[in-house]
Amino acid sequence: MTAPGDERRVHPRYPKSFELTGAPAAGGTTARLIASNLSLGGVYCTSDRDFPEMTRLAVRLMLPSRNGHSADLEPLDLAAVVVRRKKLLSVTNRDRFELALLFTSLNAFQRDRIAYFLHASVPESSV
Repeated sequence: MTAPGDERRVHPRYPKSFELTGAPAAGGTTARLIASNLSLGGVYCTSDRDFPEMTRLAVRLMLPSRNGHSADLEPLDLAAVVVRRKKLLSVTNRDRFELALLFTSLNAFQRDRIAYFLHASVPESSV
């Protein structure tokens, strides 16, 4: 366990809100996830399904196309593992969970797509 001040992240996080889906890599029901931040290392999101830590997930991000039309979305399929989970308090009696997902094997194309998405909407003065 790391001390509260220790930072283990290798890649900077960018606040991004978008939908994605996740399902256990071994098969199972797909969950709808809402991302709150993204990096080249993983994504932090909320889920309507509970996935225990160390669960391997098949994740699909819907990212804007590189054709210049931001309304066009294209899927990006990735492998991830749940590295942290937290059950959220609910006033509606519907379970919600915060999940930290670590991407486990990005190839060059996947890394490039995520990097393009992260930097396409960041003003140059912020980078």
